[in-house]
Amino acid sequence: MPVQLDITDRRGQREAEVAAASFWIGGLRSQCEVEIDLPGVVGRVLEVVCDERGRLRVRAEPGLPFPIRCATGTVGGRLETYLDGDTLNVGPALVSLRHRVEPAGDAVERLDPGALAAAPGSPVGAWYRTFMAMADQLEGVKTADQMVQAALAAALAATGADRVHVAVDDDGGEHGWFLARPDDRQPFRVSRSLVAQVRAAAQVVHVPVAAADPIARAIHSIRSEGISSAVAVPVHALGKTLGVMYADCTSPGAVLSAEDLQRLVFVARMLATALGNRVLVDSLLEPAPAGGEPAALQSKSPACAEFVQRIKLYAPADYTVLVRGETGTGKEVVARALHALSRRRKGPFVPVNCAAIPAELMESVLFGHEKGAFTGALQARRGHFEEAHGGTLFLDEIGDMAHELQAKILRVLQDRVVTPVGGRRQVQVDVRIVAATHQDLERMVREGRFREDLYYRLRELEIALPPLRERREDVLDLARTFAREAADELAMPSSPAFSKDAEQRLLQHGWRGNIRELRHVVKGAVLRAGGAAIAPSHLDLDRRGELVANPAATAAAVPIAPMAPAAVAPGGAAAATWRERLEAQEKEALQRTLAEASGNLTRGADLFGVPRTTYREKLVRHGLLDA
Repeated sequence: MPVQLDITDRRGQREAEVAAASFWIGGLRSQCEVEIDLPGVVGRVLEVVCDERGRLRVRAEPGLPFPIRCATGTVGGRLETYLDGDTLNVGPALVSLRHRVEPAGDAVERLDPGALAAAPGSPVGAWYRTFMAMADQLEGVKTADQMVQAALAAALAATGADRVHVAVDDDGGEHGWFLARPDDRQPFRVSRSLVAQVRAAAQVVHVPVAAADPIARAIHSIRSEGISSAVAVPVHALGKTLGVMYADCTSPGAVLSAEDLQRLVFVARMLATALGNRVLVDSLLEPAPAGGEPAALQSKSPACAEFVQRIKLYAPADYTVLVRGETGTGKEVVARALHALSRRRKGPFVPVNCAAIPAELMESVLFGHEKGAFTGALQARRGHFEEAHGGTLFLDEIGDMAHELQAKILRVLQDRVVTPVGGRRQVQVDVRIVAATHQDLERMVREGRFREDLYYRLRELEIALPPLRERREDVLDLARTFAREAADELAMPSSPAFSKDAEQRLLQHGWRGNIRELRHVVKGAVLRAGGAAIAPSHLDLDRRGELVANPAATAAAVPIAPMAPAAVAPGGAAAATWRERLEAQEKEALQRTLAEASGNLTRGADLFGVPRTTYREKLVRHGLLDA
């Protein structure tokens, strides 16, 4: 019987089919029957076997750099039964396996869903009614409470359990729901030992006959509650365990069979998908805490569909992610979303702007220093790698990092050990790295300005952000969001509206500064409008002009013209002072050197002939670089 595979990895979504009784799934160029794109993995990953009873069984290859998880927990090194249609988390990829049933001859039997549901004595009739009802309920509800209540009812209807309990974790602690036959929602005592085993191992725990299990017999809650059989399964989604579903029997001699186990796992999987989607939507679309910019992830634009999908796919994995895009496109927003959706979300998120820290201080800032390590080091200080332990370290503008420091960063990424400046002690760190740049790293590698080995180490996974000019559908929605933010900051009773002319100006503008520029323009307009509708005169766009699609290329093409005599206006007055004209030419020279240096401030300063700090100050003063 052929096995159908649905695969989602860095190459997108696709289907595959294998007719063999057993086959291997592996990394690219692994000579396996099915290859998936797994960064750094070439050999075998997962074996799939169709046994003599027609069941799918799977086992993981030992020594993988990541666990393989499914609805019933982590896949081990021995063949285990796989639920047909379940989804496996294989590192950063998703793989779903199911049997493809081939019709006999040319006859295709067409089933009426209504007839199937009502068929008396049908072995799938009860399953069909129960799970279709649960699916219908989950489709129409929005709160976690409603989702769990639907799952409890389905679990009780589809299994022989007398009682069902769901515990869901969130930032505020654990929340529990209870349901016992016939319709009792009062809390009852569950076997905490079984639940703890599920939390610790993220695997299913099944006690079919408690009286015959020497370990279960010794559990106090099982004896005191008269539990004859019990099951506990993880509610697993988005690469993490969201909670636990527990069911038991208290009727003498009652047993939860292997079929009951499968049905409970299926209910838990449906619940996990619903809860996981809710968490994902909340994380990507609702306002984020601590000054995040979640509005940048709200999009109607087809240009954003790919990077939003990649955020969903990459967040659960611990691979290093390189985020690329022009200045102001929201690279830190993406980094925060990756952190919020990862297993590290309760750990720290530490952003570091590599372009804003002088090269001579960068090593101390990242790795820390010991007391007396250099002049002014009056006490020991932890570096950002230590501060991000258990969480995510965001290295923004990684292309501006000094070449000699790049080798030390590479060593930390490989060994996960840092040595503070002036010290000998080595500190183990557990961090996920998200790096970002607006520069052409490939060109920098060819020119010897960026280490090739570090480039490939940072680029295990990659997300490219489109500029705002390629997502025009989002401009007005973003503008309204920023207007609401400004109104709240200014304690205005309501958010001001935009006039039609103002909306047209926003849509026509080039937005070289992307979302960051739009935010600044709108917030200034709200302040100038003073609570009235925002008109074109409030937008302060004239001095920016209608910017072209590739400002760097334009800047590179602008020649430094010889100084012409001052134009004389009517009445004999000069149209511009000599100082203004000198300022204009200095700005043109800054634009040109910055473009020739591909945005690298150190190289640009050398071309301009001034120290890097002076060069940066001039860029900020002329509005060519954010302070």
